Amino acid sequence: MNDVISVLNALFAAMQAKGTSLQTLFLSDGIDLLAALGLVMATWHVFLWLLEGDFPGFFANMFRHLIKCAVILVMLTAWSTTVHSYFVDNMQTMASRVSGGEGDPGDLLRALVNAASTIMQGVRTEAAQVCEQVPDVTPDGVVIPNTEHQVCGTTSDAGANSAGLNSIWTLIKNLPLVLLTFLAKALAIVAITLMTMIFVVVVQFGSFLLDIAFCLGPVLIPWYVLPAGDFLFDGWLRFTISAGLFKVVAWLMMAIVYSGVLPGIQSLVQQSATQSGTNSDAYYATNYLAMLALALVCGVGAFMMWQVPEIARAVVSGSGGGGAGGFGKGLIGRNITPKSLR
Repeated sequence: MNDVISVLNALFAAMQAKGTSLQTLFLSDGIDLLAALGLVMATWHVFLWLLEGDFPGFFANMFRHLIKCAVILVMLTAWSTTVHSYFVDNMQTMASRVSGGEGDPGDLLRALVNAASTIMQGVRTEAAQVCEQVPDVTPDGVVIPNTEHQVCGTTSDAGANSAGLNSIWTLIKNLPLVLLTFLAKALAIVAITLMTMIFVVVVQFGSFLLDIAFCLGPVLIPWYVLPAGDFLFDGWLRFTISAGLFKVVAWLMMAIVYSGVLPGIQSLVQQSATQSGTNSDAYYATNYLAMLALALVCGVGAFMMWQVPEIARAVVSGSGGGGAGGFGKGLIGRNITPKSLR
């Protein structure tokens, strides 16, 4: 289990490092684009002045144009320091403050992997012991009528004590329980897998969105000096703010879900690993309600985390966010959610 967590941590650490290295990929292109667009707009203002002869208007337009170019040039030259600190570091500080140091995705992921491992292996605390009721006998070997006592032994014991476990009749009699066990395990495994994927995607996706915003920002910001292309700057700014809020909301929701889901998962895993009986029939028994409850808890946690993108967009747009209608139907959901669950 620890190997799985280590592999996932190394995977996302490598992805985040690659995303960070791409943040300044187009920085030199952005400076060149700013110079080209600034020269185009300056030439246009000069051309209008020559046609109209309005020197005060020409001076005002050129002054505004120079201010825009200066602000954008400062942003590009301080791209990896001041601008990065303002958008990325501040958002990370907010995420750390809202989580309070309690929203550790590694602990929750470890609990989910442990739950899946427990269910798949069928671990039971008392399954190693099989007990049967046998009649009492005298020291001479005579059976005492209407008396019996319990004799226990391991599943590997040979002889009469293990005959009940190996009985074909016991298997046939418990066949419905075997099928119900399989269905309960399958449902719990699907819910755990879905919750794990959603948690991993949502928690890490905010950092990846900020990396994309900072990678493309240098070639989108200079268009602010051109009136016909300033929508590119506006779109980049909204996207960057949404990406930062996505990260903050994800960690806020992570802290909320973490406080309730993690103890619930740990408790239900212990219940599902406990055998309720000690006779041979109990070998096939399992705690079905614990597995179904585990699937329900994982589904609730996955649903709450899935609302993070809608909530982040709602904060930027000022509209209400969240709802059950989009669960599993978004761009990511169409790729990772089975068709039968959409």
